[in-house]
Formats: sequence, structure tokens, C-alpha cells
Amino acid sequence: TATGQAVVVIPGGGYRGVYVEFEGYATAEYLKSIGVTAVVVKYRLPNGHRFVPYADVANTFRYCREHAQAWGVNQIGVMGFSAGGHLAASTSTLWVDEITRPDFSVLIYPVITMEIGVTHKGTRERLIKESAVWNHHLADKYSLQKQVTRFTPKTFIALCSDDRVVPAENSLLYYNALIDLDVPVEMHIWPTGGHGWGFSAEKYVGKGKDPFAYARADFENSLDRWLKEVR
Repeated sequence: TATGQAVVVIPGGGYRGVYVEFEGYATAEYLKSIGVTAVVVKYRLPNGHRFVPYADVANTFRYCREHAQAWGVNQIGVMGFSAGGHLAASTSTLWVDEITRPDFSVLIYPVITMEIGVTHKGTRERLIKESAVWNHHLADKYSLQKQVTRFTPKTFIALCSDDRVVPAENSLLYYNALIDLDVPVEMHIWPTGGHGWGFSAEKYVGKGKDPFAYARADFENSLDRWLKEVR
């Protein structure tokens, strides 16, 4: 049932960890179910070396491009969650050649900007190490709405209005930057569901009701339809 699409999956974790179970392997199972090849990246964390996470994703793209013909893959996109969404958006805007440029981008409740008061504080501090001194050059470079060009890949964005971890303004900034440069973009904002819902409700077992249960089918159907449209 392979469709010829592949997705490099980047779990979140605030650049403190990599939530590979719920935002990595669960995502891969969903993608497999719709005929999309999934490659989950368990990337290294910055720890003072901000280029390291992106280098791991760029090398993943190089590996996938090299093996694409053998895998029956003709299109490779990227999907990221939270801080992994920041890394996916970095991959979509800071790429250096066509090999490392995604063919499409899916951003789920992503961190986009480094602007204090809008960004996720932990993501910013772990990536650019600025808890004491504000470095405007680095802040601008990693505020990815400022790095969008007309060559940024077509994008799907999903989030909830009541996200208390990564404010919705992050996604809105990126969406507006794409619109301004006529880059195709589709965004879905559900009223409730919070942050970190990913592709699995298992994390809520024994902890209460899945707050995104009412919208999961809508989210997955919308993404499935969009992936078909961008093939």
C-alpha cells in the first residue's frame, strides 16, 4: 500500500529530551497505516551546541534521499511536534541544498519564535543559551517566521487554542509569514486539547480523559487528505 511518500518524524521534548514513544513511534504507526514510509529521528540534544539537532535531521534527509529509490519513495517531507516542530521548521527554512530541503512540512503545536513571552522558555534557553543575555542575532535566526522564503515547502499546521505550553501565536506567526510569500499552507486550530496530544491517547491511560479525543479523527482525516493532495 506504499504511496511513494516518506516523512521524517521529529518528536518534541523541549530540547531536554526526545518523546519518541508518543510523538515518534505512534506517529510512525499512523503513517504506516495510510501507506506513508516513516523515519523517526532520535536526534541529539543541543547541550551548548545548537547546530547538532539540525545536523542530525539534515543527515537523515541525506540518508533517505540516498535510499529513496530502493524504498520506492519519491517524496520526503518532515513532521515535527513542539520543540520538534521548531526543528522541523528549521529544516524547512534553514536547509542548505535540495537534498536536505523537505518536499513538504507538517508542524504540530510547534515552537516557532524565540521572542520572550511568546516562545517556550525551556526550548529557547536550551537551544540558544540566553537565560541571562539577550542575543538578538541568534534570536532572529531561530525565530523561524523571519526565515521563511518563497522556497519554504508547503506546510500543514495543527494546534489547539488552549495550548498553555506553546502559545498559538507561534503557529500564527509562521502561517502569516507563509501567506505573505504565497507559500501554500493549511492550518487547523481546535478549541481545546492542550499540548502534547500527538497520535496516541495511551499517555492518558490512568491519568484522565484524553482532552483531544473529540478531534482526533478530524485531525487525522484532515492530514491524510492533505498528504494525498501534496503528492
